[in-house]
Amino acid sequence: MSHKTMSRRKFLTLAGAGLGAGMLTCCGLGWMLTSQEPLETSLPIGFPDIALGAVESKKKILVAYASANGSTGGIAETIGKAFNEQGVAVDVRPVNSVIDLSGYNAVVIGSAINGGKWLPEATEFVNINQEKLCQLPVAYFLVGMMAASNSESNRELVANFLEAERTLVEPAAEGRFTGALFVNRLSFFEKLGMSFFLTYCGLGIQGGDYRDVEAVRAWSAEVFPLLIN
Repeated sequence: MSHKTMSRRKFLTLAGAGLGAGMLTCCGLGWMLTSQEPLETSLPIGFPDIALGAVESKKKILVAYASANGSTGGIAETIGKAFNEQGVAVDVRPVNSVIDLSGYNAVVIGSAINGGKWLPEATEFVNINQEKLCQLPVAYFLVGMMAASNSESNRELVANFLEAERTLVEPAAEGRFTGALFVNRLSFFEKLGMSFFLTYCGLGIQGGDYRDVEAVRAWSAEVFPLLIN
């Protein structure tokens, strides 16, 4: 999808990139990531499956997510709490736990990025629920280290990460957030591959949590009227 085509869409995009970029260190065959863990963050890390707000609320939003290591789950929870503060009921659930979309007035779907795509279960969720989602206000968000760079070429690249999902269901808004890099959970070869990838993309990033709570909350505030009004 061309950049020109993307610019005509009324997508809201905030890159949550509060970066303190570090230098990659040389190690044998290539550039190897080092860890800044334990992670210090004001955002939760986990896989929430929670209901927020009174069940009798007239408006209800689903925030469904796919997370590999818990950082995307934390962003989904933060979005859900921001919506709930606006007076609506919110369910924050992993996509694999969502059985029925009945009763929801809007749906937000987000996923970690792996290989330039959402995790498979997130795309499958959109595919399975395509008919119902096309009848509701929908927003997408993605979480990945590529969102750390705000260069024009990188924005165009990241914009294409959700091309398959847009074909299925056109979102009213999109969010792009930088995630967390759990270096201590990677194997040697995973570290090596990630290091080469980040270096190739010009991202001098070490292990750590790069999620920006203010960016997530600001995006939530911008998107909320599009989902409810």
